[in-house]
Amino acid sequence: MIRRSIGFLFVFAFSIHSFASPTNRGYSGAPGSLGRCSSSCHGVNGGTVQVTGFPTEYVPDSTYLLTIQAVSGSPIKNFNGSVRVGTGSVTAGQITPGFNTTTYSIAQENNGVRLSVLDRQSANFNWRAPAAGTGTVRLYVAAHQGPRDSGPNTNLTIVSTEAVIPQAPNAPTNPTPIDGAINVSLPLVLGWSAVSEAESYEVFLGTAEPLGTLGTVEANSFPLTTQLSPNTVYLWRVDASNAAGTTEGFLWSFTTESQSAAHDIPAVSSFLLSDAYPNPFNGLVRLNLTLPQTGMALAKVYDINGRETATLVNGSLGAGAHVLEWNAAGSSAGLYFLRLQVNGISENRKLVYLP
Repeated sequence: MIRRSIGFLFVFAFSIHSFASPTNRGYSGAPGSLGRCSSSCHGVNGGTVQVTGFPTEYVPDSTYLLTIQAVSGSPIKNFNGSVRVGTGSVTAGQITPGFNTTTYSIAQENNGVRLSVLDRQSANFNWRAPAAGTGTVRLYVAAHQGPRDSGPNTNLTIVSTEAVIPQAPNAPTNPTPIDGAINVSLPLVLGWSAVSEAESYEVFLGTAEPLGTLGTVEANSFPLTTQLSPNTVYLWRVDASNAAGTTEGFLWSFTTESQSAAHDIPAVSSFLLSDAYPNPFNGLVRLNLTLPQTGMALAKVYDINGRETATLVNGSLGAGAHVLEWNAAGSSAGLYFLRLQVNGISENRKLVYLP
């Protein structure tokens, strides 16, 4: 008689544990999920459990708070949940416990979530979305409400697609002329490898940083209309842009060829100072200067109030063609004047700086 009573108590205790214990786990409905049943093997359909907070479109590496609740009827006896990649068994992201929940790990379910206390009206847990490139994921939830064999079940599968986050383009590569090239012939066309994500390129050139901008193009080449000086090291770069942003390019350099019999600047018979170009400008402005003979030259830039802003030339210039450059970076926007004095000649040009 005593032996029979002890056996009855053992069976009764085991039955209670198999259902009522919050340690029951598994069977979230996800592919390959295993373990002891705490929800879907009990009761009948018609449960009222809902999950909110799981995005229809997730941002990679972002964290979301998911809430599970019984909308009506009995509290949630227990539930199992997991998130998988696509329709397979690979875990997607990372679940961490929240209010009234805990996580567990068993065979083929290394990141499941369930109630930490039975019979809760609501609970929540956190889900950190997987890295970019994972693709579509699915949240599987199996929940049970009320009495063990008569209460209703809820089985949910919620799909979330990966949000496509626009990215700024990569920096252009493979410059032409190659980086560090010497004896580069003039005239010159700058080139680089096209970047698939780029919508436009801004080209910069100068003999020292900060470089001045030459302009913006959609093609992966830029013909130089600026007259470059011979035997001079030039720095240049190309920034790539699209709707998501701009990526600053690498700093490259080349050295122009020395003057030779085939490239000597032809003799000129008259003085000429061109208009500034581009004008208005937003960085670097240039003027072409032609001298019929060697002379001492002084070229300065003044603001609209007559204050000296920059000295471009102060010394001897040989006969032939020259380029005057002013990089206005750091100056205030507005109207400026270039004043050139050489061989008894004085010339002025207006410069409009619009950064």
